[in-house]
Amino acid sequence: MNATPQQSPPVSDGEQNVEVDDLAAKLVAFVRLRSPRVHRALAVTLGVLAVVCLLATVTRASAAPLLPLAGLAVAGVAAWRVRTAATDRQLLVQVTVFGCAVAVALWSMSFVARNLV
Repeated sequence: MNATPQQSPPVSDGEQNVEVDDLAAKLVAFVRLRSPRVHRALAVTLGVLAVVCLLATVTRASAAPLLPLAGLAVAGVAAWRVRTAATDRQLLVQVTVFGCAVAVALWSMSFVARNLV
């Protein structure tokens, strides 16, 4: 029984037998170079969340809703460093820091709303 190896489908450049690493590298390059709107959307989202925290501080007359701002600040720095990442490893680290910081900020928002205010 003789099986022929499967051929991968052609890629946009016309190449065949593209390795997974090559495909991942092309995806990273595409997202990094051709999507400045993603970076802008992340910055706007972080800004909206920060404004929500500030408005909650004013309306509740308490400083407790300011707690998530630390996580949002870390996420903002990570989003800025994603744009300036030189290697894929730095990009992965900064995206991970960004995701974790946003998750902690959202958790602290819900914790403050549920328990402290």
